[in-house]
Amino acid sequence: MTATALTPAGRPTNRRTIFGAAAGTLTEYYDFAIYGLLAPTIASQFFPEADPTAALLSTFVVFALGFLFRPLGGFVFGYVGDKFGRTKALTAAILLMAATTTAIGLLPTYTSVGLLSPVLLLICRCLQSVSNGGEFAGATSYLAESAPDNKRATYVSAITVSSAIPAVLGAIVILPVSVLLDDAAFAAWGWRIPFLLGAPLGLIGLYVRLRLAEPEVFTEMKAAGVAPRNPLLTGIRTQWRKMLLVFCAAAVTASSYYILNSYMVTYTETKLGVSRDASLFMNSTAIVIFCAAVLLGGRAADRFGRRPVIMTGLVALTALGVPAFLLMQTGHLVGVLLGQIVFGLCIAPVSGVVPTLSAELFPTSVRYSCNSMSYNLAYTIFAGTAPFVAAWLVALTGLLISPAVYASSIALIAGLIIFCFLKETGGTALEQDVDTAELHGNNEVSGSPHDGREQHAPARLQS
Repeated sequence: MTATALTPAGRPTNRRTIFGAAAGTLTEYYDFAIYGLLAPTIASQFFPEADPTAALLSTFVVFALGFLFRPLGGFVFGYVGDKFGRTKALTAAILLMAATTTAIGLLPTYTSVGLLSPVLLLICRCLQSVSNGGEFAGATSYLAESAPDNKRATYVSAITVSSAIPAVLGAIVILPVSVLLDDAAFAAWGWRIPFLLGAPLGLIGLYVRLRLAEPEVFTEMKAAGVAPRNPLLTGIRTQWRKMLLVFCAAAVTASSYYILNSYMVTYTETKLGVSRDASLFMNSTAIVIFCAAVLLGGRAADRFGRRPVIMTGLVALTALGVPAFLLMQTGHLVGVLLGQIVFGLCIAPVSGVVPTLSAELFPTSVRYSCNSMSYNLAYTIFAGTAPFVAAWLVALTGLLISPAVYASSIALIAGLIIFCFLKETGGTALEQDVDTAELHGNNEVSGSPHDGREQHAPARLQS
């Protein structure tokens, strides 16, 4: 087969492409984020109130169990994305998320139907996770394929921001409702409003997604006739070493970010005695600063490379995770805010660059499937369990720094693996087909622009 490659000038990198990918992810992750923000209220509505700690832990168990279905979403949407198109998979994912989030806002409470209430909540959470399993990796794959080589990390970092900022958007929605209603009214029906807003937001995301065109790198791959019959099985057979690397990197972002995003409000409210409104405001501020740092990390990765930026974040999280939590325990609101900001700044370089890395490691013909499965297995194990493990460790040890010890330990282990085995991917062209050398087991973990990788890629897109 004749090798072909696509130059940066040939890719549809207009603002609509970036906005379409990012806006769809934002609306979907809004639906996903509000569950964590409203965890204490959900605990009181869907579980017996006799033991508040048990109810809260049960809420996080449902949160964790839902993540078990993310690999299913990665498999289903990855197959659709690699076989039939990125935009088809992303459109279906946002429809499913909007429907299940709206359903949560309509569910009966424990006092109304007893045990049926948490069962229905769990079903909705599982369907949300199926949708989420196809969203993030698909959106990053789509945007990586649409971006110029020298700005790929900058563009893809927008997806990380669009998955993080919904926590702020959720807080903006929750805060006025919380202020306008007294505690009884908020617990009775006010908490439903943020979930019900998932329906109109989903329609907005659907409109944006339907206007997206397929990346040219994907359409040319399809035209070349190199798409495998089963992208995931082909990917596992030929790309498993790279999938393990993405799994390790995603484990860091999963565990640490979900402590910041889905547990921190509960932590400051229940363990540090901060009011619900102040907890939401401070966490939102920290996430906004985190998002700005993510964008800077993407620009730095395009200039200096993926490895240096990722390793900087891993070293910072390992060294500063515990001090950040100690800062929050000073008893001052300023300390609580600064501690969250420091923790978020440590996470940002990893969270912003790993999605680009994971897209660059895999050939176009299996990119969606391999990216989705690697990410979702890591998020199933580490993201879904992060709020529960954090709350459980605090309850077990009595140490308020135990969530930071947990996140820093994962960063240390993953950092050693990444330092030893990850090669630079910045500046490389996206491969179109699976490398024939990899089919015979000679699988390089990655390649740099100058390591001879171009000689082994039999089917790149050329203009």
